[in-house]
Amino acid sequence: MKFLLFIALGLIGPARSPFAQDLHPAKPYRLSVGDTVPDISFFLWPVSKPTQLSDFSGKLVILDFWATWCNSCIRMFPKADSLQKQFSGQVQFLLVNSCRSTQDSTPQLQKFFRRWQDTKGQPFPLATATNDTTAFKLFPHIYIPHYVWISADRRVLGITSAEAVTTSNIQKALNGHILQEPIKGDRYDKDY
Repeated sequence: MKFLLFIALGLIGPARSPFAQDLHPAKPYRLSVGDTVPDISFFLWPVSKPTQLSDFSGKLVILDFWATWCNSCIRMFPKADSLQKQFSGQVQFLLVNSCRSTQDSTPQLQKFFRRWQDTKGQPFPLATATNDTTAFKLFPHIYIPHYVWISADRRVLGITSAEAVTTSNIQKALNGHILQEPIKGDRYDKDY
């Protein structure tokens, strides 16, 4: 009887190994200009609709890390909306609220979006990922706004501040050129 149990465990053990590895995905690592971005998953506001970076396939994606308390972030939203309309079908701004770095809560986000609609008379126009942890780990930063430019083939073309978000730079990025802007240098030096 013990012999049969030993054989059964010997057969089950190897079968479980690959499955167990899937339960513990590789730790995300910091990315920089020129690196390929994995297919990050996000939950879009307000319905926590799951989406992935690949859902914006064929477009330049500009991740815009922000917080509800960041006035310079909020002042950039109309410009981002305008540029997204100007480059319709080619550019996707994706606002990313990383709860770990911003300390924004769901009630704070609800209040922000409700206030936006009350003030502007329309719903918030830009796709917004909330409660992010993965993108923040891949692109760690201290100061916001923080922009990550990702090409249609998911290569990092730039990591910039707000000053680099221009029509000219978007055109360069759409042509696949790495931005000549300085890499925003406020990255964390520690592991997560």
